[in-house]
Amino acid sequence: MKTSMTKVSVALAMLALSGVATAGIANTKHNLGSSSNAGNGGAGWNWTNATSEICVFCHTPHGADSGGAAAPLWNRALTTATGVYTIYSSLGTSTLDAASVDPTDSGSVSLACLSCHDGTQAMDSTLNTPGAGANGAPVGTTNGTNTGANGWVEFQSMSEVSAEIIALGTDLSNDHPIAIQYAGAADGRLALDPDFNAATSATIASGTVWFVETGGAVGFDKADLKLFAANGGTLNGEALVECATCHDPHTENTTFLRNPNGNEGSATCLTCHNK
Repeated sequence: MKTSMTKVSVALAMLALSGVATAGIANTKHNLGSSSNAGNGGAGWNWTNATSEICVFCHTPHGADSGGAAAPLWNRALTTATGVYTIYSSLGTSTLDAASVDPTDSGSVSLACLSCHDGTQAMDSTLNTPGAGANGAPVGTTNGTNTGANGWVEFQSMSEVSAEIIALGTDLSNDHPIAIQYAGAADGRLALDPDFNAATSATIASGTVWFVETGGAVGFDKADLKLFAANGGTLNGEALVECATCHDPHTENTTFLRNPNGNEGSATCLTCHNK
């Protein structure tokens, strides 16, 4: 009986966590399904009423991308060719003293974000469509006939949203550096540069996690700015600043920032930068 109750407790805990995650996405622009605010009259959101699923636009239980980026069961094609992105270090900024590489060189988790936000493929292009749909087919209809209460057309083409932040493009030289050592330290973990706050570590089930504390609860939590280990390439094994260092796609925080205060008073910037 004890074993059975333990299994039930674990199952309920997992279900509860799943519900929290879904609730966080359901009310944000990362919900591209029929339950999104776009389909209910929210302006400026891409959406489709072809499916009520929420997670499918990023994750799939079967047939996920095997490109190696640290994103679980990713349901979109990842860029693997080097030279696709123009990175921040191409500017030759004299104060940049940390190693920075093409995201594809580090097996960067940022490639998962860029698989949608670099604008090279439609936002609803998935490897495994909902139900028994054909793999690789768009989930919705680009510029289709489905509209929200405000007349918003289902899934604008990327050319129509190219001026918006959701389509960053492949030139990342005007964005915060990614696939870059934190604070320029030799091992990419400790802030040797006095202009940066020191990172700390915690041991969880998956191993050691390096992060910069936001000043909230002691120990690693979702509000802390996480550093990601490179998966091969020039910076193999080093903890790097990536898109997901500052942004959590599963939160309702403003612009998906991990810090619940957003960047009010430059709170997110000052978590890392000692200025």
